[in-house]
Amino acid sequence: MKSSPPLTRLLTLSLCLLLTGLTGCSRGSLAEQAASGGGASSQGSGSAAKAGLAENAANAGAAAPAAAGQPAKPGATAGASGTPASPASGQAAKPDAAPAAEVAPLPPEKLPAVVAKVNGEEIKKADLVRAARELQGRMQQGGASGTLNAAFYRQVLDSIIARTLLEQAAKKEGVAVSDDEVKAQLAELRGNFPSAEAFDKALKEQGLTEAELTRQARNAFTIQKFIDSKVTSDVKVSDQDAKDFYAKNQDKMKRPERVHLRHILVRVDAAAKPEDKKKGREKADAILAKLKAGDDFAKLARENSEDPGSKDSGGDLSWVARGQTVPPFEQAAFALKKPNELSPVVESNFGYHVIQLVEHQDAGVAPFDEVKTPISNFLSNKQKQERVQQRIQALRSQGKVEVFI
Repeated sequence: MKSSPPLTRLLTLSLCLLLTGLTGCSRGSLAEQAASGGGASSQGSGSAAKAGLAENAANAGAAAPAAAGQPAKPGATAGASGTPASPASGQAAKPDAAPAAEVAPLPPEKLPAVVAKVNGEEIKKADLVRAARELQGRMQQGGASGTLNAAFYRQVLDSIIARTLLEQAAKKEGVAVSDDEVKAQLAELRGNFPSAEAFDKALKEQGLTEAELTRQARNAFTIQKFIDSKVTSDVKVSDQDAKDFYAKNQDKMKRPERVHLRHILVRVDAAAKPEDKKKGREKADAILAKLKAGDDFAKLARENSEDPGSKDSGGDLSWVARGQTVPPFEQAAFALKKPNELSPVVESNFGYHVIQLVEHQDAGVAPFDEVKTPISNFLSNKQKQERVQQRIQALRSQGKVEVFI
């Protein structure tokens, strides 16, 4: 399961939605989002377990790497077309409309040392190249392609210009984050790593010093605070807005067939020796026998399951649709018909599973109450995007932006 490095996520996630148009709101139907846990970007409970069961999520077409421990949504796309969108317009570039020179890779040495000036503040080539390579890497992790050509560089540069304009506006309006706020955010970031050594290694891989990370983090948090307090603070979505959207977009409210499951995993490596596989199978058979004798599923899951994403919740995987788990698991899960029905022991490349059906739902249109939250989040994010784009356009027209590529 691939995920973007936590350091990269820290510095890009808050701006990615609002500046580059690479929004997760379009991933799957809104009903599918609700099935996964509600919000526009939420994957819901049990996601770590489903990630462990998902087959090569990078090949599922994820737009950008999912957050750590979350499965890629089936059919997700990179933005609208796999290319970065311009902050000024939100529209993806059309490679087939560009001249050949625009499509061919552009070596960094052909870029000027200063690629732009924003109200006199220089944007250096090194910063542009670093940002372009980071975006290209995220796109490639998600299965999309991205050529570092002139058009790509200019679109990434637009994002940097937008960020710079917002940084300048925040400073002008007196918006800042305290040292304590930055320290708290960085402490939370460190907590994503198993050790200080792992954190230092990630810094090195990103080409960052801790001082540079702190500086970039401060800038990112400042921009987000400016956006939240000065640009989008009054964005509201009423219940009627959500109901109107629901009524006009029934095609987006279709919910796939899905099953609410619990499972217990006895983990055995696919390449394990026959005797180790035999021991794993015997343990799974013993667990199934206890369940059939009336033992509590949640209790046995907490005591025996080796799936860290669902063990503590009694093996609960929440709702699972077809395509989210490995084939043997899916086949056994969707063969269950009655609540509390148990599967035979199922072997996958992760080991041996015992599955219990909690609830089954046929495909259909999701009721409004079920999709109200993702609809509201979608509409709110859309309004926020529009507000930020308008502010960036105003700042750009009122200031002096010089572009040299």
